Amino acid sequence: MAQQRFDQLLQAIHNAALKAQELTEEQHIHQLGKYFDEEGKPITQELQVPTLDPDDDPEDMVTLQVPLMSLLPPSAIKIKELKVSFKAALGKIKLNDEDGDGPKAPSIDLNTGGGLFSKSQSTATIDITFESGDPAESFLRINDYLVKSVV
Repeated sequence: MAQQRFDQLLQAIHNAALKAQELTEEQHIHQLGKYFDEEGKPITQELQVPTLDPDDDPEDMVTLQVPLMSLLPPSAIKIKELKVSFKAALGKIKLNDEDGDGPKAPSIDLNTGGGLFSKSQSTATIDITFESGDPAESFLRINDYLVKSVV
């Protein structure tokens, strides 16, 4: 019969939420890497567009090197909500003196055991809701600069 402290469970849930947020941040960095090469130069797409001179033949085209970043809208995700619900049998409540000098902190043991075939098996449900967010301000500023460089 394994026992866990309630504060350890909350710490594990908190660490899992931090790791999920870290993964979304890594996604942003990875996404930026799709728009720039190893030397930091923007990856471009060559496009043919009509000239802006009204005296030119409508069939005359100008070749533009358009940065991919300005063609594809950036997407950003972030954690909107984290819900955790679980059932566990509560064990002993005891006072722990963590460092020996300070006040004693209460802890609750969670009875997470009962074996594989036990009817009192602990369960947990975790729901994480992600939402689309606005791109980072620096991303938008870089994009504005690239767009101005094309026109």
